[in-house]
Amino acid sequence: MTDISSSSFLNSVQVPSSTGARPSTTTGTSKLGKQDFLKLLMAQLQNQDPMKPMDDTQMIAQMAQFSALEATQSLQATMQATNNMQTVAQAGGLIGKYVQSDQADGTSILGAVTGVNFTTTDGVTSPTLAVNGKDVDYSSIRKVSSTPITQAS
Repeated sequence: MTDISSSSFLNSVQVPSSTGARPSTTTGTSKLGKQDFLKLLMAQLQNQDPMKPMDDTQMIAQMAQFSALEATQSLQATMQATNNMQTVAQAGGLIGKYVQSDQADGTSILGAVTGVNFTTTDGVTSPTLAVNGKDVDYSSIRKVSSTPITQAS
């Protein structure tokens, strides 16, 4: 039985069309997900030597790897959601505060935060602050104060 982590195995597996999936090859450079893991396992089961069936310990080990993959993905999603909520709370807490922000063109924006807009890309929430009618990237904030900030400070 070939270990699924073997790159030569990953580079040569053809998923049979009898599984209902389209035949495809998996390269060692792409990330493997749950569907890829199940396809590999099904291919192993369908193409095993009937005289030497898969060892129970190998099957259990592969199922444990699959369970670990699912748990890791679930933990990652939970951590990302927690991080997003924390970012939303921090950015929302700046409403009514005065900020100084360095812009990409080298200028600074000083003023009160009047609002926060949020965008989510690939599960990551990014806030943009409304300061003096302009959108300011949350990560570019250099100073926060409860009193107006002057250029000299």
